Amino acid sequence: MSLARGAARGAVWNFATVLFERGFGFIILGILLRYIPASSVGVVAIGSAISDLVRMLSVGGAGEQVQAAPGDKQVEAGAFWSQFLASVVFVIFLLVSAPAFGRLYGQPILALVLRILALNILLTSFLVVPAAKLASSFKFRSLGLIAFGSTVTGGLVALPFAFAGRGVDALIYQRVAAVVFYVVCVCSTARWLPPRPPGWAVLRRSLQFSLPLMQTSLVDFVSYTAYVMVVGLRVSVADVGRFRIAQRLIEVMQEIAFAPARNVFLPVIVAVRDDPARRFDAAMLMIDAVALVIFFVSAVAGASARPVVLLMFGPRWAAAVPVFAIMTLMVPVSSLYSLINPVLTAAGRVHMVSLLSLINVTTVLLVAWFASSYGLVVLAWALTLRGMLSIALFIPAMKIGLGRPVLPLIRLLLLPAGALAAARLAAWLVLAKLPLLDLLAQLVVSVAVSGLTFAAVLLIFARHRVHRLAVRVRMALGRMQHS
Repeated sequence: MSLARGAARGAVWNFATVLFERGFGFIILGILLRYIPASSVGVVAIGSAISDLVRMLSVGGAGEQVQAAPGDKQVEAGAFWSQFLASVVFVIFLLVSAPAFGRLYGQPILALVLRILALNILLTSFLVVPAAKLASSFKFRSLGLIAFGSTVTGGLVALPFAFAGRGVDALIYQRVAAVVFYVVCVCSTARWLPPRPPGWAVLRRSLQFSLPLMQTSLVDFVSYTAYVMVVGLRVSVADVGRFRIAQRLIEVMQEIAFAPARNVFLPVIVAVRDDPARRFDAAMLMIDAVALVIFFVSAVAGASARPVVLLMFGPRWAAAVPVFAIMTLMVPVSSLYSLINPVLTAAGRVHMVSLLSLINVTTVLLVAWFASSYGLVVLAWALTLRGMLSIALFIPAMKIGLGRPVLPLIRLLLLPAGALAAARLAAWLVLAKLPLLDLLAQLVVSVAVSGLTFAAVLLIFARHRVHRLAVRVRMALGRMQHS
């Protein structure tokens, strides 16, 4: 199988399984949030952000290390044991410091949440190596099916707790059950068992490779999700819950529209890193496809924000509507910005990855701290504007990683951005003329108008790009049918 077909096939399989899994996951979430108050969501959101932050410190960089040296057993052993030992240390830290976090946020129950979620940190250390091996082999169908099973398992565990009025228990046990299922199935599928501990020299090399990426994973996670910890220090836990729902919708948008391509991006770039021309062409093709898809999804999701939130979660979550609608505007930029890491990693510029990530997270935390006190809408606008300004980092970083001028890459983004603006404006004008529509009708109209407007702009001004994307998808589907 050619590299292009392998990447396309992997991305399409990943997209299909992620779409199916997230669709089911949102059915579960919609049911849960009709029984769980915003304050419970806020407490678990803060606890999840803290525990996931510690988890990123523990295992960040291990997966990239395995993918960058496929088949190297010494690298795999060093990656696993270095991250496992780090996980043990950080789990102990979290168990000891949990009461202090509870006092900091004025939520004593947060200590119990953190101690239960600490189990996920240890479990994840058994996941990163086999998951990276499957990703390197483009086994995204297996990973997607396992993710779906994980979502089903977590949902089935959570529902009884939610129906009984135990919202915090529902949300934390959902996460634990899902991770346990995922780890067991990924290890079984990859036929992977923990290797023997390697020598100290191997562990030292693994840590030296992983440390910059570990730092990067940490700061990227803070800049994308965990800044909710800062928001939690400035607003009520109920407002944290409302913000977290909007934030979660944004994350799912990225997972559906962008994660399938992102997951194959590093293996593809690594495969052609010694051929600058092919590396640049591969980046052009993948970024073109990503831009068309992610801008389209952002246009449609932002236009239909009100009916989506209210139909899924109910009227008590209305405060999340404007936050979600605004933050959809930063999804394309933040998604494209995250492509910097694999490009620089494949080029061996991991220290530059750390520097850029540090700049990114510093600006996010400053915006979150100062804007939160003015309300969730102001916070959403501030974060979106900050994200748009981050394009100033995207351009020079991609130039260094690819070794070529990136003006052609930037030009790829201009038309989808214009189509997004036209789609959002068209949907707003049509809905303004039809104020009496019920929520379901609003959903149908907003999706149809925004989607058709976006497609019309692309077909008028860049028919060849749409055709090229369709050909790639058709190739991948053809390979899937014969596999």
